Amino acid sequence: EMQPGQGNVLLVDDVLATGGTMSASAELCARAGYEVRALVVLIDLKLAPDYRWRDYSVRAAVTYPAPAA
Repeated sequence: EMQPGQGNVLLVDDVLATGGTMSASAELCARAGYEVRALVVLIDLKLAPDYRWRDYSVRAAVTYPAPAA
């Protein structure tokens, strides 16, 4: 649950795998009235290599190579 409001939000998550948590969090912030300004993760597993939410891509501190096909 998030209280309605306004302002800028920087979303930070520990791991990006499929992007589900990041998308849900960003959507929740936007619906509550906040402006999502950036998406950041500590570790990107590259399971969703071209992940984007609206026009935002994710910045990662550590990126693992994409899994072999």
